[in-house]
Amino acid sequence: MLYAESAYAFFALILQIPATILIEKLGSRKALILGNLMVTIQITMMLFTNHFIVLLMAYFILALGVSMKDVSECAVLYDATKVCKGKNSMGRIDAKGSSASYALRAITSIMEGYLFVLNPYIPIVLSSLISFLAVIIAYRFEEIEKEEKKNTTITGTIKEMKEGFAFIVHSKRLRALMIFTSLFVGVLMMISTYENSLLKDLNVQPQSFGIIFAVLILVQCIAVQYQDKIHKLFKNKTLTFLAIPVFVSFMVIGVVVKVCPYQSLTIVLVLVMFSVQHFLRAPYWTLENKYMTNFTDDYIRVKILSVNKIMKAILKIVITFLAGLLLEHYSTSQAYFIIGSVGLVMILAILKYMQKRVGLEPEEYSKQDIEYINLKN
Repeated sequence: MLYAESAYAFFALILQIPATILIEKLGSRKALILGNLMVTIQITMMLFTNHFIVLLMAYFILALGVSMKDVSECAVLYDATKVCKGKNSMGRIDAKGSSASYALRAITSIMEGYLFVLNPYIPIVLSSLISFLAVIIAYRFEEIEKEEKKNTTITGTIKEMKEGFAFIVHSKRLRALMIFTSLFVGVLMMISTYENSLLKDLNVQPQSFGIIFAVLILVQCIAVQYQDKIHKLFKNKTLTFLAIPVFVSFMVIGVVVKVCPYQSLTIVLVLVMFSVQHFLRAPYWTLENKYMTNFTDDYIRVKILSVNKIMKAILKIVITFLAGLLLEHYSTSQAYFIIGSVGLVMILAILKYMQKRVGLEPEEYSKQDIEYINLKN
C-alpha cells in the first residue's frame, strides 16, 4: 500500500506544474470544476480496474485532479473571503467545511463496511456520486473578478512560475514554512497505513476497524473547530504545539506495545495515542493554508501553493517509501518508535531554524520576506 502511495505521490509531483499552468489558463473556479471532475472519473475507473496499467492510469488522473483541486479551492476561498473578518474569515469557513467533511467521513466510515458486505461496488458508486455532487457545487460558484486581467500563455506561465520559485527561495519565512510542512505532512500521510497495520498486529477484529476510525474522524471533526483558538493561544508556538506531541505519541506507541503485558490496556493506550494524532492533525491542515497564504496577492498565491505541494510530494515519496521499508524489516510498533524518535530530532531542528523566520510581527519581516518582488535577472 505504501509503495502504491509513493507512485501516486510521484505523479502528484510531476503533474503539479502542469496543474498550475491549467489553473492559470482556466482560472481558479473552472480549475476547481475540472479537478473535481477528474477525481470523479478516477473513482468511477476503480469499478473497472482489473489491470495494473489501468490502476496507474487511475492514479495519474487522480493526481492531476487533486493537484488542481487542492490549489484552486484554497485560491477560490481566499479570493472570496480576503476582505472578510470574524465568522466569515477564511480560517473560520475552512474550519466549518472541514468539520462537516469529517462528520460525513465518520458516518460513511461506519456504513462502508456494511455496504461492502452487501456489494463491494456500492461504496465506490456512492463515492463517485458524492464526488460528482462536488462538481455541480463548484459549477454553481460565481466567478470572482480580478483587478487585472491578462492573457495567459503556457510560456508566460512557466516564466512566472520561475519567478515564483525565486521569490520563495529568497523569502526566509516561506523557505522555513515549506521545510516544516514537507516533513510533517509526509509523516501525517503515512499514519493511516501504520494504524491499520498496528491494529492487525494487536489482533483487533476487522469489524471494529470502521468504528475505531469513525471515532477518530469525529475527534478531527471536533478538533478542527478549535483551530482559531489554538492559533490565538499558542501564536508563534502553534506549529510546535501541533508537531511535537505527534512524534512523541509515535514513540509512546512503540514503547507501550513492547513493554505492556496486558493486551486490553495496550489497545486502549494505543487508541489514546491515535486520538492525540488525529486531534492535532485536523487543525493543522486549516492553519497550514492560512500561514501559506498570509501576505500573498492574486499573482503569487497560486505559485506559492503549487510549490508547497511539490515540496510536500517529494518528501511524501521519500517518507512513504522509507516507512514501507521499515515495515518489511521491523514490526509495526518498532517502526513507530523509529519514525517517532528520528522525526522528533528532525522536527526540533526545523523548529529551531524557524524561530527567527516564522511567526513574527508583520513589521519584523523584511520586504523580501512578505512582498513579491520581480526577481528576473
